[in-house]
Amino acid sequence: MSAYYRFLVLSVGMLLLCFAVVLAGGRRDKQSQGQELGIGLEAPNFKLKNQAGEVTTLRQYRGQVVVLAFWATWCPACREELPSLAGLHRRMAGQGVMVLGINGGESAARVNDFMNRANLDLPVLLDASGEVHGLYQVRQYPTTYIIDRQGKLVERHIGFHDWNAPEVAGALRSLAGNGSEVKP
Repeated sequence: MSAYYRFLVLSVGMLLLCFAVVLAGGRRDKQSQGQELGIGLEAPNFKLKNQAGEVTTLRQYRGQVVVLAFWATWCPACREELPSLAGLHRRMAGQGVMVLGINGGESAARVNDFMNRANLDLPVLLDASGEVHGLYQVRQYPTTYIIDRQGKLVERHIGFHDWNAPEVAGALRSLAGNGSEVKP
């Protein structure tokens, strides 16, 4: 068998293998998502470990407004947004609003190192497998969801958002107090 023929057979084989992987990944992604995630629907519950290795679920925050921020250390917009999320977490403490970061695919050591170097105080959950990212149909960073006290999706933000804006805290307080809609 000539070298060219072996190269051709190997190339076609690799192309078929890549095609099969893409098809299988697409099916798995649709199965894990189930239905289209939309405003007004119940937020999917999940179970993730925090930076200390303790298991956390979304359901344990029922009765509070949850700001769920998906991010990664390598994402420039996330690095820009995280200080304002940490500030929101500090400002909203004890007011019925919980701010949670969900890091995608990075180790606890890497996340802890990043948070320490950036001097950020924000609860972070670790989604090493990407399963929760799939449930929430996260396609780009940062993506943030606001979930009301009853566990319903109220708002979704894709891309950088300034969480220090005065109207954000007021809207979240209103949502925490009476369940009205929020437009931060």
